[in-house]
Amino acid sequence: MDVCSVLSTLVCLLYGLLWMLALPFLALSPRLRQGWVQRCGLGLPQECDIWIQGASAGECALIATLLAHSDLKHPQENATLRVLATSCTAQGLNLLRTERTDISLTARYLPFDMPLLMRRAMRRVAPKVVVLVETELWPGLLMACTDCAVPVVVINARMSTTSLARYLALAPMLRTVAPARIAAISAEDALRFGLVFGRAQVQVTGNMKFDRVVQSMSASDPNPLRPIVPAHVPFIVLGSVRAEEEDLVMSLMDHMHRLAPFVVLGLFPRHMDRCEPWARRLAALGKPVRRSSAQKTPVRPGDILLGDRFGELGFAYALAHRAFVGGSLVNLGGQNFLEPLSHGVQPVVGPYTRNFSWVGQDIFSSLVLRSTDVPELARILVSPAPAREALIQKTQDYVRSRQGATSRHCALLMRILAENIHG
Repeated sequence: MDVCSVLSTLVCLLYGLLWMLALPFLALSPRLRQGWVQRCGLGLPQECDIWIQGASAGECALIATLLAHSDLKHPQENATLRVLATSCTAQGLNLLRTERTDISLTARYLPFDMPLLMRRAMRRVAPKVVVLVETELWPGLLMACTDCAVPVVVINARMSTTSLARYLALAPMLRTVAPARIAAISAEDALRFGLVFGRAQVQVTGNMKFDRVVQSMSASDPNPLRPIVPAHVPFIVLGSVRAEEEDLVMSLMDHMHRLAPFVVLGLFPRHMDRCEPWARRLAALGKPVRRSSAQKTPVRPGDILLGDRFGELGFAYALAHRAFVGGSLVNLGGQNFLEPLSHGVQPVVGPYTRNFSWVGQDIFSSLVLRSTDVPELARILVSPAPAREALIQKTQDYVRSRQGATSRHCALLMRILAENIHG
């Protein structure tokens, strides 16, 4: 047995021991108790063709896009493709869906990454291929795939320089459980994955998010927020606001209401568990806050509409005049500013947008406005908005040459799936 194998065995034992010690404490988490039985590896289907894992809502939205693509199908004619899709969050599970009759989809919480638990799950499900979305490098899952000779494919793969430093420290061990194929979103990400796992199995396929960005709702689609958002008053959305930046967002709202007292502000926290703290904070300050779940009539000019139902943000962007996209006022990497663009709304962001560096810096010269100064952000947000249709056209022009990753990922999966079904 070589040094890497010995190291891998020791790491596996230590990793499993840490999970055993952690389980009693994990049971105390309200979030993790949701779906606890499934997280313990129970309730899995007997067998599937593809097991695909996405961490949360963003990755699971990409899974839904992949499942909807006509190129993803069973290699054998008239056979139904059996897919197990897993996620770590309830929001992710809510997005896992397909309306295709030739795909049998089972959605479950991802079992805890304890090696023994993962090995049991892998043997029960017996997938022909395991697909990981973006940076889902769970050690227990990779070890189980290696033990059961199941090929792993990472699609839409991305790796930050910070993550690279951590993975390089474990590179000798990680190479013993390396994925069969890594489809990276850019040449820079491919280089980072290659440094960790070796370059032979890494290729650049582009980013599936470009295939989703122009899939906006049409004006005829029913919008549950339309009855409560007044059409004659500017509606400014503060979307995907993170807990760490709430004080700065509060300052931003105060600046906007001083500049334009009668605009309606739509506040949409990134995580639903922040809605109640926001409601209490705004009420304590005497702010006119209206919760979207309780509002039945149009809010009044100057009100703050608090979006407290999951999935409302896209509908809010469809009605917005301007939008601020959160996660960008503190060093969190930023949230998705492409979604408002797909609705013809010019997004405004703070200085921290590294999570979307893959979009390209050119976008900040024409389509997205960025500033480090809260008062300046407020002035931009209350200024007249550009024409919606013209902005949609510019966005489509920007992303068109960058699309096609979903088709390339489907072709890669079909090839590996066919090899393992017929081989």
